[in-house]
Amino acid sequence: MLDTGARYVYEVYRLKSVSKAAERLFISQPALSAAVRRVEEELGTPIFNRKTLPFSLTPEGKVYIEAVEKMLLLEKQAAEHIQDIRETKQGLLRIGTSTHLSYFIIPAVLRDFHKQYPQVDVHIISTATTNLYHLLENDSVDLVFSPTTTVPEHCVAVPLLEERLVVALRRDTPEAAPLLPWAVSYRELVERSYGNDRILTDLSLLSGLEFMYSPTNTDIYKKRRLLFNGTDPETYVLSNTPSAVFNYNLMRAGVGAFITADANVATMPPDDDCVYLVLGGNGTRQDFSLVYPTAAVSTVRDAFIDTVTHHFSPAYSLADLKLL
Repeated sequence: MLDTGARYVYEVYRLKSVSKAAERLFISQPALSAAVRRVEEELGTPIFNRKTLPFSLTPEGKVYIEAVEKMLLLEKQAAEHIQDIRETKQGLLRIGTSTHLSYFIIPAVLRDFHKQYPQVDVHIISTATTNLYHLLENDSVDLVFSPTTTVPEHCVAVPLLEERLVVALRRDTPEAAPLLPWAVSYRELVERSYGNDRILTDLSLLSGLEFMYSPTNTDIYKKRRLLFNGTDPETYVLSNTPSAVFNYNLMRAGVGAFITADANVATMPPDDDCVYLVLGGNGTRQDFSLVYPTAAVSTVRDAFIDTVTHHFSPAYSLADLKLL
């Protein structure tokens, strides 16, 4: 920290006047002049050339002032850092999400985050996937959990795990019989222990199934449009089901098949009466990521990102979702 003498000298330099500096510092001119002289005596050289009006710096004085400015900058940065720490302890974190998987991941991450920052207020906004990036652009959220295929400009995506699209259906579904050569069990799906020969790439084989129809503002709807070349399977047994959990339980009850991500299935209870078709081809894989804007600066957000990345090591697997 700068001592009083250095601050007095800098104020005289900044205002180019002893009288103005004394007025700003609320001391008398003689007292300020004496303080400046003491600093010069300690340095063993004049700081100001008093033969010029206004005062100019001597070569030694220029070096001294440059050093003072560096110290002032360090003080400012330290104060800002301390303020950031205070804001982290008592700040606000706004999280946007739309997916079923987030409902398992966010509580687990917040459990650890809250232990470190118990006074941070967390606001979670759940909305359609199509709205999430608009919230980021409008500074309505600090970050979002979302499946990512393209990352918005000026944003960074931190991949957490890879999702693969699957069709979930009951084994005893009449239309499932010709698909069983590609079917994998719950365990095989979660452990990803199946081979490439079990991945279904000919999606025309799904045409006989009855699907549950997701709302048009969901990510799964867009994926299905891509998979089926701009159209959807023609038969729907149920429309506008509200959640992955509801769809999964409807499927287990024998109501119909549905397309979801294998990560979503990993959070559901296993059922030996169900089978899963892992889909192959363009658009069948995507990263589930944490996305945030690069322009915004937030110590609270960065602390939360550190907590998230601590959970998702490179060895993280779908089986670990059960431990959340």
